[in-house]
Amino acid sequence: MKEKYSLLGMDTAWRRFDSASGGGRSAFNARMRALEVSVSGLNLAPESVHLAAELAALEPALNDDDRIALIVLILISLVALQDGSTRFPVTGPLSQAPMRSVLGSLCANGFGDDAIATIAASIEALIQSDCASAVVGRREDEYKPLMYIEPYIVHHRIYHYECELAIRLAALLTTDTQAQADAKKLSRALQSVIARPVIVQGKQIVMSDEQRNVVAASARAGLTVVSGGPGTGKTSIIVAIMRLMVRLGVDPSQIALAAPTGKAAYRMGECIAESLTRIERLDSVDQALLDAHLEPATIHRMLGYSPESGRFRHHRNNPLSAKVVIVDEGSMLDVSLMERLTNAIAPGARLILLGDANQLPSVAAGSVFRDLVGSAGDDIGRLSAASVRLEVNHRMKSEGRAGRSILRAARSINDGDADLLNSVDESNTPIVARRSSPDELRFAGVEFITIAARELGPFLDRWYIDRVRGGPEIAELVAHDYVERDGGFDDADCARLRKLFAHAGKSRILCVTRVFETGAERINARLHSRAAESAGVATERASFVVGEPLIVLRNDYERGLFNGDNGIRLWVQRSNGSQVPMAIFPRGGNFVAFRFEVLREFVELSYAMTVHKAQGSEFDSIAIVLPEKPVAVLTRELIYTAVSRSRTSVVIVGDESTLNQAIAARVERFSGLADRIKLALAG
Repeated sequence: MKEKYSLLGMDTAWRRFDSASGGGRSAFNARMRALEVSVSGLNLAPESVHLAAELAALEPALNDDDRIALIVLILISLVALQDGSTRFPVTGPLSQAPMRSVLGSLCANGFGDDAIATIAASIEALIQSDCASAVVGRREDEYKPLMYIEPYIVHHRIYHYECELAIRLAALLTTDTQAQADAKKLSRALQSVIARPVIVQGKQIVMSDEQRNVVAASARAGLTVVSGGPGTGKTSIIVAIMRLMVRLGVDPSQIALAAPTGKAAYRMGECIAESLTRIERLDSVDQALLDAHLEPATIHRMLGYSPESGRFRHHRNNPLSAKVVIVDEGSMLDVSLMERLTNAIAPGARLILLGDANQLPSVAAGSVFRDLVGSAGDDIGRLSAASVRLEVNHRMKSEGRAGRSILRAARSINDGDADLLNSVDESNTPIVARRSSPDELRFAGVEFITIAARELGPFLDRWYIDRVRGGPEIAELVAHDYVERDGGFDDADCARLRKLFAHAGKSRILCVTRVFETGAERINARLHSRAAESAGVATERASFVVGEPLIVLRNDYERGLFNGDNGIRLWVQRSNGSQVPMAIFPRGGNFVAFRFEVLREFVELSYAMTVHKAQGSEFDSIAIVLPEKPVAVLTRELIYTAVSRSRTSVVIVGDESTLNQAIAARVERFSGLADRIKLALAG
């Protein structure tokens, strides 16, 4: 596409106007070329300028100034969508600051000194005069690319998703449940769950009053939204909700568990299975739940998404059979996927969303989970009753010193402590320990080390030796010849693979971006060089070395691999006696191996990954590598999300001022979901 675009350029979008005006469009062309350059700083490709020009061509009568204003308006809508907003203010007082920001980037060059004020005024005049009615509609029944819902510009497609989602959520909020009518039955069922607590390390995990209220609330309403940070007991609540629902008459097979990504679903399943096996005095109801072997799936898989048709098998006319749908990592849900999910919930069924509203919102447009949690405080009556925040941190008391340090750091980051590196806890101990060199790192609690991007080598050497390579036992597991029979491995090989995968899953470097010297791609390449050197292999001759960790980049439905799945490249002996390096992935209680040739375009190395990619994962040790300069995606939410991925060790690598600026910056998204829910409930 890029090659074709470089040949196509911008010519066809306005060649017709040149011929109509007899040429002489040099000023117009110069501004268009300037836009091609400026959009890259806003995460848009130059092709987006061509798209905007083609849409603006639907209004052939516009003069040059109005045409530029319309093109910039379209680009603003694309920038907003790219940044995750479902709408963007373009007129009136609310628009002044955000318009100044985006126009300052879009029109920085080639538009004159007063470009921001001039273009903003031209856009407002264009909208108010309705001179771009072929592109910008004002009513819901107008099928125009954009809509102006004062003071916002919004893509018609996203507006449709948001409206439909609000209707579905309002229907769930007004669902009357049997448990709501039978308070005594609910009370007895909850007491039965409480009387049989989960046992961890010989201690009973007793639910707090806060947690009990959340579990009970899930049975009273069609929609329950639970937000809590690390250590607030969200996993315990999921298990308690499942146990409660079965006691209220829901068959275990009618409980569906899901998460936005394969990794998050796998981790959800591990935690649930572990908790169910640790229930004290297991009764027949809990045994039935345990015997059901419920496995969480990705939301796409649960809804029966077909990549060939681009459609979902389950929808309003073919809803899910589940009476209870529980979704973890709700902060990752975008407005489009959430609309598909609610569209497939059967009438009378319950939807329970759990997540952390302070984490990064979805990569795609929308901040659904944050909207639902935040709107509960705006006195949307039924939503206020359905949305619950978990405030008490239960892990703070049970965790060791290192774990408590991480939780304190996460809390300080979330509170916007832009001087984190100089902050202390209640005992006057620094929350973050400063280290002057990689040799001083202890990989316990939260540590900070100042390292420039070009000087990362010594740190990566230390990380590779201490966190990646492992000891003689790991080396032996890597060198072992695993024997595949009937699409799986015997018990002995499975035991070996579990140890190896456990080691590989303990540590990860988290990056802000994929690109640049501090990005995931470059760091993976540098650690790959160290692995190749250790294996005695020339780096240029091997893209992957046996023993290296892998991550799946996108869903591969044919092989049952999903975006975010983790694997390892190992030697495998096939049933025909041949020995080849293959990519091995967990599959149920066993493992599955694939020839590397067929997966090459689906996988990459995973020593390092972006923070966005790590959402839904948890590690013992992480390192956060900051970019040399602040970038748009480097925010408080990103740092908080990264820190909360770790159990025992966080190393922050980079510049102190960059970290402070990141903690001070917040993700800002414009969303109309709360307004639409209010309207849907009022109607």
